[in-house]
Amino acid sequence: MGAGAKATQAQRLEESKLLQAVARGDMDALRRLYRSFERPLFSLGMRWLCDPQLAEELVQEVTFRIWRRAKSFDEARGAAGSWIFGVARNVASDLARARGRDPTPVADPPAREEPWDEDAAWRGWQLAQTLRRLSIQQQKVIELVYMVQMTQAEAAEVLGIPLGTVKTRLYHGLRRLRRELEGMGLMEEGRG
Repeated sequence: MGAGAKATQAQRLEESKLLQAVARGDMDALRRLYRSFERPLFSLGMRWLCDPQLAEELVQEVTFRIWRRAKSFDEARGAAGSWIFGVARNVASDLARARGRDPTPVADPPAREEPWDEDAAWRGWQLAQTLRRLSIQQQKVIELVYMVQMTQAEAAEVLGIPLGTVKTRLYHGLRRLRRELEGMGLMEEGRG
């Protein structure tokens, strides 16, 4: 095991211990987790919500939920960081829904609406079906990197896995996706 992998393993172990301490009511452990995750959570909040105030609110709400729900963390089901970022996804979804209820400024309507593109809709549906045939691990990496537009390093942090694993899953997932789409005639062979 290389030095980087050992450091990552030690960090995961420390985060797990801190989360278990939070579950026992240890406020100092909560402060330490907050300091560790504040910047990555804020960064994700900005990517997901595109609003600094909502990103700050996300960090605060995640911290609050960690305090209230730390007892539900099960180390056997995954890394503490993955659990925390799972909480963040739920909070981001809640904040986005709440923001959707508030009035937002409306721009002038477009001069003309684009007509329904049945071919594009069909290709989109086929792509979604093809993505579902990939492994869950590959789906998650592709979703974070291409749909949420995270860097590969951010995706590694969210998923609690090494950066090299993210790169490998992304490579093999995209390679299989390309083969499937070429086989269906939705992508020309050798073009991307």
